[in-house]
Amino acid sequence: MEPVDKVRARTNALADLGLTPCANSSEIREAWRQIAFHSHPDHKDGDSSGFSRAKAAYDFLRKEGLATKAGASSGSPQPRRPRLKKRIIELPQEDIAACKAMLNPHQVLPHMHNERDVEEMPDASVSDHVPDAVGCYGRHLTYFVTTPVHHGANRVALPTTVLSSTRHTEAEILSFQSKDTGAGEVIIPDTIRERKFPGAKSVRIRFDADQDIRDQFWLAG
Repeated sequence: MEPVDKVRARTNALADLGLTPCANSSEIREAWRQIAFHSHPDHKDGDSSGFSRAKAAYDFLRKEGLATKAGASSGSPQPRRPRLKKRIIELPQEDIAACKAMLNPHQVLPHMHNERDVEEMPDASVSDHVPDAVGCYGRHLTYFVTTPVHHGANRVALPTTVLSSTRHTEAEILSFQSKDTGAGEVIIPDTIRERKFPGAKSVRIRFDADQDIRDQFWLAG
């Protein structure tokens, strides 16, 4: 439902309870109590159609968080904050190929990164990684990498324009040291996130990320 439709639906529901759009939560509950008592079909002068309409209106307002006791003294009703939606974006093969090319010293793509941002390391001592999907929870990003972290130096090439409206994919190589081998998570520091990932509030990389890891992303609160 679009925001304008929700506003119209709330106004109509309040009108069905005989209230103005400025009614607060206590007034909504009191109006429903009065209608439920006087218009209930079991009542001598009950109005089944009016009762059904009022009940549907009250149920809607309660679902919207406008008829809770917590909001009884808050004045005008406040709509509930919309819940963030989770989604997993499977990265296109061309983006994955471009990231792999960045990690190959013989196939550097100059337009996709600044060489000063890449830590020089001997190829033999570096483990390279490329994600195949990214989970989005609002503006919080989680990159899923199927390969495990290796002890020592690691590099991962990440598309950084996931939240951007640009059609041109940009990516960055990030380097880090690990004391362990296997599954793990790396959280990108805020100083790097702010420069490299426009629009993101947080950036995480999950390594050795199988289907169970993705399922955990969906189930996490």
